Amino acid sequence: MIEAIVGGRIIDGTGRDPVADGVVVIEDGRIRAVGPSRSVALPREARRRDAAARTVLPGFIDCHVHVTYRARDMRQHLLNTATYNVLRSTQILAETIACGVTTVRDMGGADAGFREAVAEGFIAGPRLLIAIVMLSQTGGHGDYWVPAGMRIPKRTWLPDPVADGVGEVRRQVRHLLMAGADFIKMCTTGGITSVTDHWDEPQFTVEEIACAVTEAAMKKKRVAVHAEGVAGIRNALRAGVYSVEHGWFIDEECVAMMLRQGTWWVPTLALVPLSVEHRQRNKAWGAQQLAQEDKKDAEIYDRMQGQIPLWRDAVRRGVKVAFGTDQSHRLMVGENLAELRFMVDWLGMSPMEAIVAATSTAAACIERPELGSLEQGRIADIVVVDGDPLTDIRILEERARIHLVMKEGRAFRDAMDGTAR
Repeated sequence: MIEAIVGGRIIDGTGRDPVADGVVVIEDGRIRAVGPSRSVALPREARRRDAAARTVLPGFIDCHVHVTYRARDMRQHLLNTATYNVLRSTQILAETIACGVTTVRDMGGADAGFREAVAEGFIAGPRLLIAIVMLSQTGGHGDYWVPAGMRIPKRTWLPDPVADGVGEVRRQVRHLLMAGADFIKMCTTGGITSVTDHWDEPQFTVEEIACAVTEAAMKKKRVAVHAEGVAGIRNALRAGVYSVEHGWFIDEECVAMMLRQGTWWVPTLALVPLSVEHRQRNKAWGAQQLAQEDKKDAEIYDRMQGQIPLWRDAVRRGVKVAFGTDQSHRLMVGENLAELRFMVDWLGMSPMEAIVAATSTAAACIERPELGSLEQGRIADIVVVDGDPLTDIRILEERARIHLVMKEGRAFRDAMDGTAR
């Protein structure tokens, strides 16, 4: 079937000026034609969708999520069966695509079964690129050891993420690639949600990280790193990683290395401030975890404010920034597009620049050039919203404004009138 979205304002994801009264023609999951209505011929048999007074955009790409479920309440987590947690994950996947995110890079939690089930349409959700687990040193951010003397895995269907020394890192990376990982994720600092470390401490040596980079490259794969504190960020950059996730406390040396090496930055800015806000509204929410997240969030949020001038300067100088949220059981499920306003407010991006970072630039980050823009021949991932996000980027956060979410030409959220003519 041929479909046509007609009459809307087209923001094509490339940064070019919007097209008023535009037309997008979709056939066999791809964009057959796109442009002003005066220059695009509509096939007679096309099913038309009226997008007047609305904006047509590419599907958004979130380069940092965790789409699988675990109960936030640790007691409940221990009472849940693994199959229950797997099945609850389908809700996270459905909420993610419903808010306009059509592709994600899962940073630990989803294995190849999730990816294939979504690809086959058995589960509704965004297309997945998977890391399977986030590799950690003993006692690091991805190690689930607790002081009671045991490890409590967050997702029991996954392999052990712990590796120490170059030999173990090599073995674990090879195992994950064999199991179908699209990329490798490592923790080169501590984190907010882990029990036995501090977010600022470095983890893994440069040699261990470089080993992972080399092994991944042999399979033409990349390494992304969870890195919050500056020492762990520097180690990761010295090892030649592909992307730095979070990276809030980069310094001038880090910026210079990122520019020189072409390293991607996925800053996940919204997570901490939204966590602070959520905790203020719901005191019980903060008491359900073991890692004193409230203190870590507050400390990081305060220090983030002092980083904003450096972040803005890094963006101005050309550090490559891709959209990512760290959506997880913790926060932001179905609220991914809230990240855009922080990219505008804290990174100094224009609304257009933030949208591009979440579409064609994010597609470049994940090395999927067929995604991320409304251009002839591209895959038809499309979002239609009420209003103009270039005037107010926050409208993209309002679910009621999203009238159509389409992935490969298939509608996953559809509140638009369509007629066959």
